[in-house]
Amino acid sequence: MTDQNHDPHHDARNSQAAREARSIVKFMIEHTAYGGFGALVFGALVLFFDIGGIYTLAMSSRDAPIFIFLLFFGLFVTFGGISLGIGIMTMGGFSDDDRYRDERTRNRNSGDRH
Repeated sequence: MTDQNHDPHHDARNSQAAREARSIVKFMIEHTAYGGFGALVFGALVLFFDIGGIYTLAMSSRDAPIFIFLLFFGLFVTFGGISLGIGIMTMGGFSDDDRYRDERTRNRNSGDRH
């Protein structure tokens, strides 16, 4: 069954809210991926340089794949969360601008006159 009066601009998947939700999800995935890349680089360097003997300890165990997975999983969660947090916290930088605060005050004061 097709609707001949179907307007793509009124489609729920194409609404303003849906587009904003997609951009937010894209933003979160991008920043988590940046952190994930940092975690891979950092974890590879830790293992390559055998910092704290972690590579030697892991390879001497029969459960080495589990140890390596847990190392990278923990690093991914940590670095991904930090990267996402930094991305979110740097979004609102405009509110620290004095001109913005003055404009809000001016608009609030002009609203009192009505």
